[in-house]
Amino acid sequence: MRLITSVLVLIVLAVGITGCASGKKNYSEKRGLMLLENTQLGRNKGYYSKHKAKKIDHSYKKIVKRENIIN
Repeated sequence: MRLITSVLVLIVLAVGITGCASGKKNYSEKRGLMLLENTQLGRNKGYYSKHKAKKIDHSYKKIVKRENIIN
């Protein structure tokens, strides 16, 4: 009886674990279905890059510095 219950528990655990894993889509599946976030899309790669953020910050600091000199 103990052997039968342990086998049943193992089967239930195996079904539960594999069911959750198959529900999660990986990157390539999402890409094929066009379900990626904007930050993951290849065409937005430059827009969301650290380099662009640093460039915008640098440009903003130059403008503020120039305005402080004029005033």
